[in-house]
Amino acid sequence: MNSYENEIKNAGEKKQNLLTKIDISMMKYLWLANPLSSARKGSIPRFLRNVEILKDFSDNELRILAKYMHSRKFAEGDIVFRQGEIGIGFYFVYSGHVELIYANPSIEHELRNVITFDEYSYFGELALLQENHPRQATAKASQRCELIGVFKPDLDHLIDQHPKIAAKLIQAISIAIADRLYHLAQEASKLQERLQQWEKKHDLE
Repeated sequence: MNSYENEIKNAGEKKQNLLTKIDISMMKYLWLANPLSSARKGSIPRFLRNVEILKDFSDNELRILAKYMHSRKFAEGDIVFRQGEIGIGFYFVYSGHVELIYANPSIEHELRNVITFDEYSYFGELALLQENHPRQATAKASQRCELIGVFKPDLDHLIDQHPKIAAKLIQAISIAIADRLYHLAQEASKLQERLQQWEKKHDLE
């Protein structure tokens, strides 16, 4: 089964366009983003307003950013990207769930579920910041879901056309990565402490 990102890369090489960008007029966007409006809570503007990583963006900045985003629905079992592929996209989970699965290359057929992402979560951010970044895990829809994606060419266009918003997005992604690394370091420290306690206990025995 081909991955979504491979479809996008192949289409780009053939000068085809498989993507439909999110394009909402200013008045409609602001109306949908307004928490007092009767619009459904699941509207894209309302969704973006509630994504933690985008909390410092104004409604107008989010409206502009949305024009560089793409929406795609996935069936259960669909592959967003595969481990080892060169990443090109950064994704927000608009609905449903996505699993990140890591396969140990030294142990055949062994799969380990790394983490499950649900609504308002995001993943794949390193693909926007690092050239030719190989995916460290496979992203698979664990149920029907919809993702909102930003791809490397979109970010490049955003940098050219709206550099301040692009800089704000890059800064937000960088802070998110730093937070994740901090939490990973904390977890590693706790695991090391537990291991030392376990070794000490068994030495006494």
